[in-house]
Amino acid sequence: MYMPYSDIKIVAFGNSNKKDNCYRLFSYSHSMGAKTEFITCDENELFSSFNHGKIDWRKSTNGIHWLVNSAETVLLGDSPKSALGAGMTFGELEGAKMVMIVDVPHNSSDISKSWGFVISRIRQIHVLFFTPEALEAISKIEKIPVSNLLKEIRMRGLVPHVCTYISDQRKAMVEHSMGSVSVITDQSLEPLEWLARYICNLPFSGTKNSGVKNACLA
Repeated sequence: MYMPYSDIKIVAFGNSNKKDNCYRLFSYSHSMGAKTEFITCDENELFSSFNHGKIDWRKSTNGIHWLVNSAETVLLGDSPKSALGAGMTFGELEGAKMVMIVDVPHNSSDISKSWGFVISRIRQIHVLFFTPEALEAISKIEKIPVSNLLKEIRMRGLVPHVCTYISDQRKAMVEHSMGSVSVITDQSLEPLEWLARYICNLPFSGTKNSGVKNACLA
């Protein structure tokens, strides 16, 4: 079935070097035909200390489907952290749904800081995505077996969708408010490529278990 991805509007906020997970997800979504905007600092600014107050979050998030953030962004300076928080607040007011990517940062010991930010904002998140590496790391922090982590986090935080994708197994797993889904995709995808497909298809698929399964496989 043809999906009009051009109807999907996605805004991502991330590092100006365009090498982070937000930009990767933005790029995959853009290549699928979604209407996308990438927000970062100006070329003459340092991302760690840029003037985040000039971002018009109300305008950027008005009428969009998804606002994409990465937990690792909060480790890059006070300005990115403040901007991310402001974007989530304004986005929520404007009706945008939040996508949060959790990955193991370059300095792996910092994951407790980025995960702490996620926990503090978890009620604002609609889709919480863990990279396979982050699953292992958060499992140790939370002292929850990897096999139970998605379900436990979803139940604790009441997040509508908690998910991951394991490339070498072609396996997508989603815990959501209507049940659980575990599917094998036709081809092996990069985790963020799968996530881009998922969020682009989810608005068309519905919230029931069958709809979530269809979004996983699209």
